[in-house]
Amino acid sequence: MAEFARKNDAVLLFASTSEVYGDAEVVPTPESYWGKVNPIGPRSCYDEGKRFAEALLMAYVKQYGSDVKVPKIFNSYGPRLREDGLYGRAMSRFILQALTNEPITVYGDGKQTRSFCYVADTVTGLLLLTASEEA
Repeated sequence: MAEFARKNDAVLLFASTSEVYGDAEVVPTPESYWGKVNPIGPRSCYDEGKRFAEALLMAYVKQYGSDVKVPKIFNSYGPRLREDGLYGRAMSRFILQALTNEPITVYGDGKQTRSFCYVADTVTGLLLLTASEEA
């Protein structure tokens, strides 16, 4: 994809993830933070795969000067996001619990922070990023 984008003078958007930061020790997490990822953890293939792709694309940018954008998407939510099962998400669980008059489940001491973004806003941000000359 990087070579195709370079040959066609196109922008390459690689959707990365907040998971590249691992168990971040700095919150809010700046772009300059390298992260604390467990390379053999249960989600390590995903985390390290994204980290590797970012490193590979940045090497490509340095060699060819290509226009590559790498947003790190955190927690998007929206319609049809399941609240149950292995990949249930906090926001959809909160909404379901509220709609069914159940207590909102908060794990830990309640001092955790999360960054949530509605899926349409995530997509709008990605489109604006792709079109931006400054980014």
